[in-house]
Amino acid sequence: MPRHDPVTLALHWLIALLIAAAYAASSQVEDGPGRAWAMNLHGSLGLAVFGLSLLRILWRGFARHPAPVAMPALMARLANLAHVALYVAMVAVPVIGLLALWASGQGLSLFGVVAMPSPMEASRGLGAFLEGAHELAANALVALALLHAAAAIFHQYILRDHLLERMTPGGRA
Repeated sequence: MPRHDPVTLALHWLIALLIAAAYAASSQVEDGPGRAWAMNLHGSLGLAVFGLSLLRILWRGFARHPAPVAMPALMARLANLAHVALYVAMVAVPVIGLLALWASGQGLSLFGVVAMPSPMEASRGLGAFLEGAHELAANALVALALLHAAAAIFHQYILRDHLLERMTPGGRA
């Protein structure tokens, strides 16, 4: 079974891990003494997702891909649509989140190393709108990622077409 190259594998799993970590960190962003730390961790992880997603999109243009797995045309179109939606969400969610933070007048300390002050004037209304959009888009991203994982499992264990083996480290699912 042809596999994806090691760079694609590494980016795929690292981005998945960072999305899960950012989503988990967001549950810790509550009022209290640890709020600023949790917010910076969440934002830093989100920007890491953004940067690695851009790299993944760029790499996708250069990397060789395994031949497509045979499947009905509708299933192939839905798979392509889901992949495009995932890429759009992996870029849009962090951008909307950073804009929400900046619109609320806050900056971000990227992993406590690089300060990213807000280049915008604070706007409570815009900040609240963007925060809501970020939350909605993040939930959609997680739902898409879960759908993506479920489809891979379906292919591997129901259709038995070995699709999942192309993206698993070591080649076995």
